Amino acid sequence: MVVVLAGCGERTESYRYKLTVAVNTPDGVKRASSVVEVLFGEISIPGRGILHKLRGEALYLDLGSGAKPLIALLTRQLHVQHGRGREPLWSRDGGPGPKLYGLALSGDTMADVSRLARMRGLHRITPADLPDLVTFADVNDPKTVIEVDRSDLQATLGPDISWNEITLESTDEPITAGIVRKLPWLSAYYVGMLDGSRYHDRGTLANTLSAADFDHSGDLKESK
Repeated sequence: MVVVLAGCGERTESYRYKLTVAVNTPDGVKRASSVVEVLFGEISIPGRGILHKLRGEALYLDLGSGAKPLIALLTRQLHVQHGRGREPLWSRDGGPGPKLYGLALSGDTMADVSRLARMRGLHRITPADLPDLVTFADVNDPKTVIEVDRSDLQATLGPDISWNEITLESTDEPITAGIVRKLPWLSAYYVGMLDGSRYHDRGTLANTLSAADFDHSGDLKESK
């Protein structure tokens, strides 16, 4: 989807990306997707630059048979890593870096987003390209959040769990919704961290993540 708005000499561009994750399990291949929209806007006050805004939610993959879910967050902050060049692989407001699509950047962000929005076709990516991955020892208790090792799914998710396929694509499909139903406690963490603390000051995983890493749809704020 491409949106171009004229006003005060500024413009916006947006596109939607679809992340799909498939995992081999004892019950067969399990697959889930999430569609997220990223809006880019030119600003001139207080200084010139590009503003990013993201709408969507984390990818939630139910592995079945009482297994813990695999969740690909909207962000990559647990282990800061940059992709090819200086672009971060996944940013809190900008989504995946354009280079994950194999797009050669022109230097004009708005033009690049417009090009990206028109791209079609799957781009296979590796586990190393994904945002942060987590699960919960108890999905009803946010304090039990656990980081998933992208290079060893079995260590956290159980035996016979392995990667099947991971793809990323530009799409015009509807933005995914529904993670609030899977993790109903999220609405209570719109402000504050998953351990219940208001501030990030303890260094634990539950004190590092908040609802914003799982949902940027606006549903959480509206449910408060």
